[in-house]
Amino acid sequence: MKTLPLAMLTTTLACTSVQAAPAFNLYGGGYNWNSELEGSLASGGDDVDLDNDLGFDHASQSGAYLGLEHTVSLVPNVRVRYLDLNDRTSQRLPRDITFAGSNFTAGERTFSNLELEILDGTLYYSLPLDNTRLDLGLMVQDLDGELQVNSSGDTASQHIDKTLPLLHVAATWPFALISDNAYLGAEVNGMLYSDDSLADFTLRAGWRSDFLLGLEVGYNQRFIDLDEDSNTRTDLKFGGPYVALLLNF
Repeated sequence: MKTLPLAMLTTTLACTSVQAAPAFNLYGGGYNWNSELEGSLASGGDDVDLDNDLGFDHASQSGAYLGLEHTVSLVPNVRVRYLDLNDRTSQRLPRDITFAGSNFTAGERTFSNLELEILDGTLYYSLPLDNTRLDLGLMVQDLDGELQVNSSGDTASQHIDKTLPLLHVAATWPFALISDNAYLGAEVNGMLYSDDSLADFTLRAGWRSDFLLGLEVGYNQRFIDLDEDSNTRTDLKFGGPYVALLLNF
């Protein structure tokens, strides 16, 4: 395991691409790594800082994706992604906080558990341009999670439950300065509403061999800002650099 400035990578990405038929391409993959986590949640009281108040720092992040691309005119390509983020901490509170109707006092030891599942589906079209592939589409993203704070005398929790549509934009460029099989890529998914905003972006550079193996390095970051009402808010940011091994068939 190698420690990185913004995240600690624990395992690598496995990606497969299977030629299911002459006009269809099936691809998928999965990953598991530790990402940097920061932000705050509020439920009928204070803005509880995940780092300073509860002791969260890095969170275990695992996920998988599966996509289908084809050459059928007017029919979009499709991709489904799943992400699970979770972490547990224990810390003595540096200050009094009120969370989800419960009061916790400074110096009291708390045991906190954060879990968040993200499932999204994307319909997109691929536009071949000069030395560039551009993907444009629409994503629907569902968030389901919970922050639970426990002490010797009380338990409080806040649930995260939201489904929103997002715009999807991705681009890939060949990087012939290194190799004919090298590439650069970027992907952005996001939407800004009056009360809520969701976004994630990825920057990547990789190399694919003519056989099975490839290598990719990149940076991924997610932003979640939800306002259920004036007293219930979720503000999360997590991500960091990654290194990935690729498998191609």
